[in-house]
Amino acid sequence: MKSRYYRLFKEDGKALILAFDHGGNGDIWADPATVISGAAAGGMDGILTNYGVITHFRKEIGRMGTMLRMEVIASGHVKYNPILERPMGSPYSIEDCLRLGVDGVMTMGILGTEMDTANMRYIASVVAACEPYGIITAAEMLPNGFSSKEEDRNLKAMNIACRAGAELGFDIVKTEFVKPVEDFKKIVANCYADVLALGGARVNDDRQVLENAKQAMQAGCKGLVIGRNVWGHRNVAGMAAALRRIVHENASVEDALEEIH
Repeated sequence: MKSRYYRLFKEDGKALILAFDHGGNGDIWADPATVISGAAAGGMDGILTNYGVITHFRKEIGRMGTMLRMEVIASGHVKYNPILERPMGSPYSIEDCLRLGVDGVMTMGILGTEMDTANMRYIASVVAACEPYGIITAAEMLPNGFSSKEEDRNLKAMNIACRAGAELGFDIVKTEFVKPVEDFKKIVANCYADVLALGGARVNDDRQVLENAKQAMQAGCKGLVIGRNVWGHRNVAGMAAALRRIVHENASVEDALEEIH
């Protein structure tokens, strides 16, 4: 087992990771120091973020495990869909990752577009490059990106995406938790890599966020990679603590809500 694994996953085999890579295109209004400090205070285990955040906020990150977002997809001024209309790729080498001192890397695994083959080959190359150095590899396996179409989120589509991530050799598959829970259980069971559920769009309902997290864990996920619903919350530390109780303590939604109010 790669030693860096235990910087992200705790003794119970679970992980709660802050997704703070949304500012990669420059279109964000959030102070990294405040967000990261709050997430750490709430007990989050790691952070998925961009190169600049890691280099500028090492003090705030402290003992949290780190994952680098490998892609530089586009700026906030882009006029096309950079996820669906261009193949994925990374400007960073494994030497860059080692010099940065990260525990793992996260790639976009966008399947089902005209760039499907190119994307599969790209993410496979990341695994091959990281393996000799013991760097944890994770892929965000999503049929047609952040699609909301039923055919992109049904049992077959999600199973193909998650199983492909495992077959390519990733340690972690990050994907969207979709209902019903019984179907998602089948997807998780068929993916022999650790599955982490992504947090999704901002929801102005704390109970709903926690209920979704609870159901993802009940479906067999090993944890969460969650962003907007933590860093966009009025109480970053409180929401982080509530999610930690669900992920690591198997707390009820009612008990977890007490951390926020």
